[in-house]
Amino acid sequence: MAIRTRLVDEDTDTLPEDIDDLDKVYFEKMKKEGVDEDLLAQFLDLTQSLNADIEE
Repeated sequence: MAIRTRLVDEDTDTLPEDIDDLDKVYFEKMKKEGVDEDLLAQFLDLTQSLNADIEE
């Protein structure tokens, strides 16, 4: 059994490349649960910021 499975659909394909696969799954779950678009945008900003900090 695979440990990680990447979701491939039009929503996750529009996300930035530097977003981790697990963050993409979490983003999709929040979107399906009806989280506000502004909060989803904040999540993406935070995720990108954290990933940039990790790479430095």
